[in-house]
Amino acid sequence: MLEISFDVMQSAAIAALVAMVGRAVVKRVKFFQTYCIPGVVVAGLVVSFALGILRGANILQVNFDVAVLKEWFMDIFFTGVGLTASWKLMKQGGKVCIGIAITTIGLILGQDILGVILAEVFGMHPLIGIGLGSLSLMGGVGTSSAIAPSYELLGADNAVVMSVMCATFGMVFASLCGGPVAKALIKRHHLHGEDAVETTKEEVTPLNGKSLLSSVCLIIVSAGLGSYIAIAAGKIPMIEFPYFIGCMFGGIIVRNILDAVHVEVRAEELDAFGDICLEIFLGMTMMTIDVTKLAGVIGPFVVIFAAQVVFTCLWAYFITFRTCGSNYDAAVIAAGHIGMGLGNGPNTMANEKAVMAEHGFSHIGWVVYPPFGLLVLDIFNPIFCSVIAEPLTRLLG
Repeated sequence: MLEISFDVMQSAAIAALVAMVGRAVVKRVKFFQTYCIPGVVVAGLVVSFALGILRGANILQVNFDVAVLKEWFMDIFFTGVGLTASWKLMKQGGKVCIGIAITTIGLILGQDILGVILAEVFGMHPLIGIGLGSLSLMGGVGTSSAIAPSYELLGADNAVVMSVMCATFGMVFASLCGGPVAKALIKRHHLHGEDAVETTKEEVTPLNGKSLLSSVCLIIVSAGLGSYIAIAAGKIPMIEFPYFIGCMFGGIIVRNILDAVHVEVRAEELDAFGDICLEIFLGMTMMTIDVTKLAGVIGPFVVIFAAQVVFTCLWAYFITFRTCGSNYDAAVIAAGHIGMGLGNGPNTMANEKAVMAEHGFSHIGWVVYPPFGLLVLDIFNPIFCSVIAEPLTRLLG
């Protein structure tokens, strides 16, 4: 079998090409736009599937040197997430934020409990249940790619490919299910929204090299602070504390210190740099997994995934709606929660926008829920999925 190896720079270049080609494909294929599937996932899956077939046929083995750079991009992305956690902004949401936090954390725990139970039924490692639970469905491809490798080290074979594929299929069903659930709530409770409001207009932030440099340096410095947190937390016995979680805490600390001393944080630039790092990280991840390994566990995968979709829709209908006020805002939030619970941020926004286009605007649903819900999710979910791994393995593995 022919074997080809790429060094660090060559591997990074290929990951960048995967990201660029993926974006070009998504621009031209309506299906991927409709279901908010990232281009890097589309192109990465094609590459990984092709390389998997060639490897399985003993034709070609391709080796990428991505370990160090992949972790760096991942750490920087999660640091950026931490820098969005402003306590001052959280307080502006009022009581509804309490309901959003309760239903978000509740769905995370519910998906994981259901996943572990079904994994046990099929005789699979319990961490596969987490991987087919909130790790992939609430966390998406990024969180799955970050944490699932540690699951494999604990004995959960194929955790990476199963989690990534679950997250990918989840984005499709997130868009399919959100609108119908919200419409059912609106019809049953005779709800209606505010008069039409322009919701699609977005402000354009001009590019400024000096401020962009400051934002990039802020993320890197915050990650450096977080590295010490990760090292210190890693000394706690019986707990696996990932490096990127420490970086995220570094971002949280820096953001709230800056808020306290009234220093402006340019969120748009932080988001842009974080998104770039996420794209490259996902490109490296997607092109190095072997999706052909999913064939051996397709039956249990389908059953667990289907159960999670049904559970998430029922949770949004009965729990999210009541927890967030049992009104029109809550119905819009329910649609967004299905987008968030099965897909990602764009699924959340797309679901809410579709409901509001037909039934009226929701200020709470559109302005408050997406940023706060994603903030709770992005902080709690990776921490929980990481910390629970070793105890769960000792208990049920």
